[in-house]
Formats: sequence, structure tokens, C-alpha cells
Amino acid sequence: MDLLLILTYTAICVGIFKFFKIPLNKWSVPTAVLGGIILIGSLLLLMNYNHPYTERAQMVTVTVPIIPEVSGTVVEVTSKANKMLKKGDFLFRIDPTAYQAKVESIKGEIESAQQNVEMLKARLASENADIAQAKAQRDLAMKDADRYRSGSHDKMKSPFTDQEVVRAQQTYLAAQAQWRSSLSKRDQTAAELSALINGENAVVYRLKSNLKEAEYFLEKTVIRAPSDGYATQLFLKPGMFVRPIPLRPVMVFVPDQKTSVYAVFRQNSALRLIAGDEAEVVFNGLPGSVVKGKVKQILPAIANSSYQAQGHLQGLSLDPKLDGIYAEIELSNVADVERLPAGTMGQVAVYSDHFEHVSIIRKILLRMTSWMHYLYIDH
Repeated sequence: MDLLLILTYTAICVGIFKFFKIPLNKWSVPTAVLGGIILIGSLLLLMNYNHPYTERAQMVTVTVPIIPEVSGTVVEVTSKANKMLKKGDFLFRIDPTAYQAKVESIKGEIESAQQNVEMLKARLASENADIAQAKAQRDLAMKDADRYRSGSHDKMKSPFTDQEVVRAQQTYLAAQAQWRSSLSKRDQTAAELSALINGENAVVYRLKSNLKEAEYFLEKTVIRAPSDGYATQLFLKPGMFVRPIPLRPVMVFVPDQKTSVYAVFRQNSALRLIAGDEAEVVFNGLPGSVVKGKVKQILPAIANSSYQAQGHLQGLSLDPKLDGIYAEIELSNVADVERLPAGTMGQVAVYSDHFEHVSIIRKILLRMTSWMHYLYIDH
């Protein structure tokens, strides 16, 4: 572009010199040269500041690490690598034998616990009958004891000996103790039956909660797509043993997402980067093509500006030449970049509202950059 401007200015100067018949001398030629330097330099400086450009741009793709929630041996893996999947589609399966056995075991425990509840109910009914019987025996013994005690007041006329009176009293006390023992057993059984959670026996409720957990883990032996998208680089194979370790994903899933480009601009351009401004993107993989877009947002922080509390002093790690201002560029004609793989590099130009007439220079330069992508030599 610099050469194009110089040649254009040179052609204009030659035309002016010939049309107006200006003599070539030590005054006219240096004036023309100096004027060209000032004119072209001013245009380029105005363009660089008011219409920022960067070679550091990339289509950013957010990936989802797939981490199983259960451990076990992988028995099956999807064959649809790098193919679009729907949410819930199969990814891989872990041997469910141990988890299925756990579910069946808890189901058996629940059945046993429910039978125990029925047995407690039957025992409660039996103990209520025992209480009624013990109460009747106690009442009968109490009457006998009262009759023996009343008859023994007049020892001259009493038909009962002192031993018989004592024996009757002891019989009553034994019947009283038996009745109270029956009451205690009945109360214990009733307490076991009345231990309810949400209207259900506590033991049965606990076992059903355990069953839900076991069924959940059994279900998680089949890992499915978390959203629409595709799984890539399927290095997972049947026979591998996997564990739910957060730092060791076993698969990478790329969700279906809107294509966005993130670009890093010089910090000098901070005042000329505004959300909503027009932008254009050229990709190394699309020579000769310009993709329209706009600035969606300007990230409020520079990537390397974050610090954490540590046990030693920290110095500034920023390099203004490398640590620039991040801007998200939303592409308008996404269909043009559908053939490009995620992560493709490119260049971005942003056109502000300041000195709009010089933006044409930036647009020409950007298109020249795009055409230059055809020229490369690998050897």
C-alpha cells in the first residue's frame, strides 16, 4: 500500500509538472518530495490510529472436557468422530456390571425392609393382644390379692393363712410386671413403626435414597453428548480404565457455537476500539476473501494483568507490544468461513467514526493482505 500511495503521488506530481510546465530545479523537486512525505505520512498515521489493524486474530472455540462420573473399564466408544451429534447422543460406555449389581442388592434390601415393616405391624398387633391378656391376668390377680387381704383382717375368723395372702400379693405383683413389660415391648415396636420420613418408614426411605444414588451412577456408565456438537481426537479405546479425575479428561467435545473471532490490538488503539464499530476479517485459509463483521465487545482486562496472592513479591509482566487489548469480532456472513477449521488465524481491521475518509486506505491494505495469502513457498 505504501508503494501504491507513492506511485500514485508520483503520477500526480508528474502530471502537475507537465501540465503546468513547472521546471525541475533544486526548489521544485525537493518541495514535491517533501510534500509527498508529509502527505503520505499523515494519511498513514491517521489511518493507523483511527482504524486499528492487527495480525493477531483467531477463531476461538470453547471445548468441553468429558470427565466420567464413575470409574471402570471402557467397553464401547462411539465411531462418530468429528461428526455432528445431538444432545444426549452416545459417546462411550463403562462396564456397568458392578453398578447393576449394586442396584439389585439395594432392591433386595428394600424388599426385606418392607417385609420387616409388615412383620412389625403383625408384632404390634400381637403385643397389643398380649397387653390385653396381661391386663386381664393382672386385674384378676389384683382382685384375688384384695380378697385375700380383706379376709385376713380378722385373724380369728379369716379362712386364709398369712402365706396365702403373701402368695396372692406376689402373684398380683408378677402380673403387674408382666403387663408393664408387654406395654414396654409394644411401645418399642410402635416407635420403630412410627419412625417416618415423608410418610415412609425411615429404613425403607434410606434404602430408597441409596437406590436412587445407585441408579444414578448406573446411568452415568453411559456417557452422552452434553449438547449439540462433535467429539474430536478420539484417543479413548475399549479396554482403557477411566476414573472421575477432574484434571484428566478422557475426551474433548466441541459444542455447536456461534463463530467468533478474538483479536489483539495495540494498546495505543484503546480509544478507537468501541463495541458496534464495523470490522473486516481476512483469514489465511481464505485468500482473496474479506469477511464482514462488527466489534461485539471489548474485554475489560488484559490477559496477563491478573495477579494472585503469593509468598513473594511480584513484578510487572506486561509487554505493551505483546499484551494488547482483546476485542471480540462477531462475523456477519458466517457461511463464508464454514469450511475453515476452528482456530484458524487471520487479520482484523476495525473502522471507527473518526476520519472515515481515510478508512479506504485501510480497506485497500486489508484486501492486499488477503491476496498476499496466495503467495507462499514451502520447501
